[in-house]
Amino acid sequence: MIRKILFVIWIMLWGICCSMSAQGRGMSNPKAVFIEKGTRSAGMHFGWEHWGAGGDEGADFFNIISGLDGYVNNFDISASGSWFVKDNLSLGVAFGYADTRAAVDSIDFFGNNESDRHLFRQALSGSVSMRQYLPLFKGNIIAMFAEGRLSGRTGYFKSYKMADDRKEGTYSDLGRVMLGLYPGISAFATQNISFEFSLALFEIGYNWQDGSGTDTGDSMIGHCFVRFKPSLTALKTGIVYHF
Repeated sequence: MIRKILFVIWIMLWGICCSMSAQGRGMSNPKAVFIEKGTRSAGMHFGWEHWGAGGDEGADFFNIISGLDGYVNNFDISASGSWFVKDNLSLGVAFGYADTRAAVDSIDFFGNNESDRHLFRQALSGSVSMRQYLPLFKGNIIAMFAEGRLSGRTGYFKSYKMADDRKEGTYSDLGRVMLGLYPGISAFATQNISFEFSLALFEIGYNWQDGSGTDTGDSMIGHCFVRFKPSLTALKTGIVYHF
């Protein structure tokens, strides 16, 4: 799967380079500026991640979890805008929506069996960021970038299963603040339109939730987290217009 993703990205970048060579951007110019000071941009970014396990016999993990059969789907979309305060350096804002849906048909955890469990999470987010571009190949077609981002998210989470023709589960309001580092690569397809690929490299933040459950009653919990686990399956794709 990862090899296929890298192959598709490489083919797209190669095609972009061939196209842009005839449109005023090019290689072998050490003084070329990827994006000039004063430029503004607006874009859309998309992310999709799927995880599944199981089958006829279910999946086993280290004799701790057995008979696992289920899936998780993550989708997110965001709209962003930025302004270049210096050559190749921008400040930006973004607003997004994320949706997570999961189902566990069966799982055995240390001998405790759970089945027919459904989970949903939806959230709205906002962020401010600073991004620095580093042009590649002494030109202004392709560049790597590193983005520092401060973000906040609010939403809800619910988990339930059917029991005696009624739903039993939990419902929680969610909140999160987070600071992260997101590297990526950007390539111009036309003089004003670029495509981007990025992933999360490092994230630190605080989550909290205020919920109630059929069996647990009301509760409120919070915790800090640190994540350092880049994954190509969680790669985000974006298209940006510069003006």
